[in-house]
Amino acid sequence: MTTSSTSARAVPKVDIHGAFVRRVNLADAILRDANLSGADATGALFRGADFAGAKLVGTVLRGADLTDARNLTAEQLAEAIIDESTRLPSNINRAEVIRLSSRSSSSGERSK
Repeated sequence: MTTSSTSARAVPKVDIHGAFVRRVNLADAILRDANLSGADATGALFRGADFAGAKLVGTVLRGADLTDARNLTAEQLAEAIIDESTRLPSNINRAEVIRLSSRSSSSGERSK
């Protein structure tokens, strides 16, 4: 006899702060409350990943593909390092991310 407890199973939090994860495939990953601070995710694939509550302070996302990423905010991305080749979800405005990033940098909260 088996019980159906799989739906109540907790998903462990991911902690890859400071890790070198360039060009890895994290498509559809559950990154809720994950700590990606300081990680180098240059060219990584995050299509459809769930970023609810994820920490992205200093995370290098140059050339990363965030297309269809879920629960990702402009505020989170403003704390990360992106460039013109970073593919953002359609609901996030690149100009807003840059504006928020500039505001954080000028107030001394963050440096690139």
